[in-house]
Amino acid sequence: MTSMRDIELLAQALVSRAVPSPVAPLSSREFWEVARTAPLDALPGRTATQLSADLGLTPKIAERVPDLLGRTRALALATEELKHKGFWVLTGVSDSYPPRLRDRLGDNAPGLLTGVGNAALIHEDGLGVVGSRDIPLESIDVARRLARAATDHGIPIVSGAARGVDQHAMNAAFQFGGRVVGVLADSLTRAASGPATRRGIASEQICLVTPYSPNAPFSTGNAMGRNKVIYALSRAVVIVRSEEGSGGTWAGATEALSKKYSTVYSWLGAGTTSGNEALLREGARALHPDDDLVAVLNGPPVEGGPKSHDSISVALF
Repeated sequence: MTSMRDIELLAQALVSRAVPSPVAPLSSREFWEVARTAPLDALPGRTATQLSADLGLTPKIAERVPDLLGRTRALALATEELKHKGFWVLTGVSDSYPPRLRDRLGDNAPGLLTGVGNAALIHEDGLGVVGSRDIPLESIDVARRLARAATDHGIPIVSGAARGVDQHAMNAAFQFGGRVVGVLADSLTRAASGPATRRGIASEQICLVTPYSPNAPFSTGNAMGRNKVIYALSRAVVIVRSEEGSGGTWAGATEALSKKYSTVYSWLGAGTTSGNEALLREGARALHPDDDLVAVLNGPPVEGGPKSHDSISVALF
């Protein structure tokens, strides 16, 4: 019988970019297609023709699988090195893979997650706080207030660790003694090496996770893929500040709204731009300065979106 560890390694080999590959690793959609079509432990030892004829894989996928599985030994060594440094790896077939990613993202859910820190945090319904990189003092204050309100009631902050709103919300939550999930688009190993981050990891306040290689460079595509994960891991997401019609914050929010990844709120107070108002026309809900966080955390979810949660009453401002 094939062990679960071996099956997880096969899953890694299909999608990972952590070691070189002669062919393109499977996309998220391709990975889940394979997982639905055939047992992963039935893949090794078959030619592309056999994978199609015997297991029903499409030719486009089948022709790449043998080369991808040929990397299992190199991936096993790379994974052991990561684990030795304190990192962890979850595949789509892992028992501890967050079900909410599949529930909310479907076949867009990443087939592989690499992280460091308190992995239990990705199973909690956090409050997502995101926004522009270049922000005024008013937006910094809003991000910090949201972090303080969530922290006071034991709710983790989920964000993308980008400059601006993301970093201010995450740093504030950590400073206030709260818990933080940072979903990174690039450079996980570098991000995990800072002294403050290491302290947060040691105290189990921080989880950093990426759907990409732990040493991946930044790219716009990776940032967009990362945004999906932020929304899917959050019971609700507050957009503190967004430009209208452009930028990663706008793109991530409008995609989440159209595909119902999460319940999205747009801040309508100090520091906003026309983009915040425009998000209401895209389907976001308004969050005003005199609202309390109960409206964010316990408002009715979008149809087809996250399931309802136990009521939590939290004053925002």
